[in-house]
Amino acid sequence: MEINESIARLGAELDACWDALSPLLNSEDRAAQAKVLLRGVTLSQEYDRLRTEGLAAIQALLDQRDATEPGRIKSLVQAFAFAAKLANTLHDQFHDIEGETQVARFTEEIVRTLESMGTNRAPLAGLLDHPDAGVRAWAGACLINQQPDRVVPILGDIEKNEFANGAHSTAFFALVRWEHEKHRLSDGRRTEA
Repeated sequence: MEINESIARLGAELDACWDALSPLLNSEDRAAQAKVLLRGVTLSQEYDRLRTEGLAAIQALLDQRDATEPGRIKSLVQAFAFAAKLANTLHDQFHDIEGETQVARFTEEIVRTLESMGTNRAPLAGLLDHPDAGVRAWAGACLINQQPDRVVPILGDIEKNEFANGAHSTAFFALVRWEHEKHRLSDGRRTEA
């Protein structure tokens, strides 16, 4: 089972734990309350472990040094896709902004590494066709300025078809930033003229 799937499973188990605890809140059954709370603590610890493993996996892919440049690029693109999935899972299942921010820093490092290799962000373009909407959204957010004709419709589709999840949020904010930047630049050109 993938780390993302494990985190999603834990999210469902924590929801079930809360459903079991809720009726007990006004109960006098302290033993039942303690049992459910203990299960919640165990699940929380498991979540922390999985999040740490996910971040370590991204770091390992980022640190991987293949003998060839194409191998290194492939490793970085894999790391980016995994990071996007992990960020969305952290967002969707646990609303873990801190974890999502840590993952975002890794994606920024991946982009900087690709740019330092002279590839710019072009290798991420293959992720615009990824089956996972969250991966497409993260890739689109990184590529919107380089490939707006291709990326804007992809992000618009994600924004329209995904609801209240990380993919939707990523697409929405990428489009808002892009529109803002586009208008800012066009306003700047008008004042120069």
